[in-house]
Amino acid sequence: MKKLLLCIALCVLQPSISQEISISSSQSEVFKDRNKHSALEFSESDDNGGFVTIRTIFGGMMRRPKEYIIEHYNKDLKLVKETTIEIDENTIKGINIYDGKVFLLETELDKKENIYKFNVLEAPLSSLSFQSRTLFSFDESDVKKYFSVGIGFFFVNNGLGQKDANYLGEVTFSKNKNFFCVNFDIKDKDAETHRLYVFDKNFNPVFEKEFKKDIKDRLFDYENIDVDDATGEIYLLGKVFENNSRKTKKGKETNYHYELFKISANEQKSVSFKTGDNFVGSLFVLRDHDKISCAGFYSEKNDHRYKGVTRFDINPETLQIENSSFEPFTEEFMIDKYGKSKDKELRNLSFRSGFLATNGDIIINAEEFFITHHTTMSPNGGMNSYTNYHYNDIVSVKINGEGKLVWARNINKKQTTAGVAMEYLSFSSTVVGDDTYLFINCSDRIRKLRNDRIEFRQARTKKSNLYAIKIDQDGNYTFKNVVDEKDSEVPFFVRQGIPTSLNGKEMVFLGRKSSKKQFLKLNIL
Repeated sequence: MKKLLLCIALCVLQPSISQEISISSSQSEVFKDRNKHSALEFSESDDNGGFVTIRTIFGGMMRRPKEYIIEHYNKDLKLVKETTIEIDENTIKGINIYDGKVFLLETELDKKENIYKFNVLEAPLSSLSFQSRTLFSFDESDVKKYFSVGIGFFFVNNGLGQKDANYLGEVTFSKNKNFFCVNFDIKDKDAETHRLYVFDKNFNPVFEKEFKKDIKDRLFDYENIDVDDATGEIYLLGKVFENNSRKTKKGKETNYHYELFKISANEQKSVSFKTGDNFVGSLFVLRDHDKISCAGFYSEKNDHRYKGVTRFDINPETLQIENSSFEPFTEEFMIDKYGKSKDKELRNLSFRSGFLATNGDIIINAEEFFITHHTTMSPNGGMNSYTNYHYNDIVSVKINGEGKLVWARNINKKQTTAGVAMEYLSFSSTVVGDDTYLFINCSDRIRKLRNDRIEFRQARTKKSNLYAIKIDQDGNYTFKNVVDEKDSEVPFFVRQGIPTSLNGKEMVFLGRKSSKKQFLKLNIL
């Protein structure tokens, strides 16, 4: 019956279906942790078919971070070596592996000296015996109490007070990890200030800069940084509010513009661009070879609605805007979502991932995410409050090098949690060649909607299957049950899927059921 339902769903999904999904999977042995609660932070290929993972172990009544466990698995998912690092005013925020060695990036607070240190921990893969050395340090008072380091791709500013959403800092690697940038957002009420350090992969310093913009911190939203893989130059993107106000509108026009800064050891230059009559809540910058683009979603109404996608192409040398486009969602997309074509804008889209191909194509993946708060009356007359987190439809779009929207698809999905087992919800994504892959947990009872549409439905955590959804170069998509819950002792954390290869073909997931743990490796063939 299950196979019959799957075949029916595939038949009604599209008039033309993309080629069959070809994915192989392998699972590690099921093992038990010393602690029940852990989170997968990083996973990196060892260049021999295996991988190294870093997990945070949580302990105590408040489930606070207790230690890191670093594990090396071979190509057969057998544990080769493991070690632990105690968490005490230190945070691991990056990993790189090459020449048979593992390198961890760590921030550390030295309470005795009142200084922050940025360290690299180095160890042979064969032993995982780490030795630490400090790359740089500075006095705690430089940034007062607002300091840490994070790694990530995209941040959304909340606009509260003087702290950017990335005030805790970040580490950004270049595409092939030949360089990395350490970025500290310095607390400064009079100017937007960032302290930037760039190193090559051998941890030789490339340059150090203090970036300042003469504008109040609250009027500048840092978007993200991209690092050139050949030179280590930085491209820093920011959203600048105008008229001394964070209001997004002045009349019917936008009250902000975007600025992209190119920063190197010897110079700094920038370009400023407006979004016209359209509202663009956030953009992200993407870099590949001789291309640099800023992309995101736009609206004709306000920053919190979405009518389509926008793209700005910028010459990486001159920083001149070479092309810009605003492309509304397609009729096909609206039918995906609503069952018919509607003149309607979306809400609650949260960016999840972006990819820039060598041919100039951009893939954007987002999700309808929102939070609701509820209050109920208890039997004794008291009030009970709870919060629900909603992970609904997936939005995936492709924009070509000329700025035209090639396709836009809406994957119907409904997932809700009261904050429990959030790791199993949302999705992970990767791009292989011209194909986009999305990985979700859901029930095998896929729901058929009106007008030949389907909806992936939430399952109980312990009864959840891992599905792969493939969107081909023409926007046709199909799906496959990659891991059935009956064939696995544990469900897998779909939102923590981590690519372990630069070509995107290999993904690693951590699974858990009580104290049972297991790793899953997927290879896209």
